[in-house]
Amino acid sequence: MATKRYSELRAADWQARVFLLEGEEPVLRREFLMRVRTTLNLSPGSMDEATLDARETPVSAVGSVLLTAPMEAERRLVILQAVNRYNANELQNLARLVEQVPPFACLVLIPLATEESDGSKAGWNALTRAVDKHGVVVQFKPLTGDALTRRLVEHARAAGKRLRPEDAEYLQTLVDGVAELALAELDKLILYVEPRDTISRLDIDMTVSPSQQAQVFKLVDAVVARDAPTAMRLLRRSFQSGTRTEETARKTLGLIARQYRLLWGVKLLLQYHQPIDQPSKISAEVAQKLPKDPDVVQVLTQRAFLRDALRRQAEQLSFAQLCEAFEALADADLALKGLRPSVNAAEIMERLIVRLTLGDSAAAPSPQRQGG
Repeated sequence: MATKRYSELRAADWQARVFLLEGEEPVLRREFLMRVRTTLNLSPGSMDEATLDARETPVSAVGSVLLTAPMEAERRLVILQAVNRYNANELQNLARLVEQVPPFACLVLIPLATEESDGSKAGWNALTRAVDKHGVVVQFKPLTGDALTRRLVEHARAAGKRLRPEDAEYLQTLVDGVAELALAELDKLILYVEPRDTISRLDIDMTVSPSQQAQVFKLVDAVVARDAPTAMRLLRRSFQSGTRTEETARKTLGLIARQYRLLWGVKLLLQYHQPIDQPSKISAEVAQKLPKDPDVVQVLTQRAFLRDALRRQAEQLSFAQLCEAFEALADADLALKGLRPSVNAAEIMERLIVRLTLGDSAAAPSPQRQGG
């Protein structure tokens, strides 16, 4: 039949006998399966639905399940998970099976996310061609940026609540742009604001627990704004997670360092007048100059909601200030490893925040304290 994006599927496509899902987006995958069940008129827990795992089920057994006549509905649904774990021979067998799916069955093939096929490339290509000819290869684009913002606003509206797009973007920043988490937190918010019909920024702050990365983003925001009290309060809050102080300090230091490398990359893009709002148009020559960890272009592409905030932070820092920050981060790293004199991990991180916010002289210990 065809290879199509999920958003491009039409009524006729939902009648296909076989689907192969490509791309990682748990929210859209679940939505897809719900729509397939609706198309087949299958109720939850139906005897005419079977979920198999390719790591435990040979293709011959999949064929037997497909050939079992449905008992309640007109068609049977067979979901085969981890299909990319089949070896080359089994992939070829599955490609042949795709051509023989009976009209009273529907086969959905789901690969494991982020894993390459265990079989040969030829075997996987044969399977893809077979599905493309006899069914639909469904491509899922990650639900991020503007698409996720629209989804959140629409989800709130469907529940009778108003969520401003800018607040939907803010919610994304607190959950690292993960659609599944954003929608789960929005469901909590919908219950929290009842009976009110508007979800405010304050409601989000009161209800949503920010990820550690989101907390570090706020912390760096305060540092860049030279707001030492807020930065220190955010740092101390991170030590209240229940995790060992030393472990929290190391992880927080790593995330702060990652944020500053990201800001260095954004600063370079601004210097070379590159289109931050259109990452695909950033020149290859300039991209070669950017830090690789994190991949700046990838972050700007996948987390569009961060672009304005990153631009704002980068514009407030000079390259000299960024270099000073990297020196401070390196010193803190050595101190946490026991290679520089210090009192404890919390004190090392507090001194780092003062140094990043106010400069080297403000964080320098007094001679009396330095001498013990």
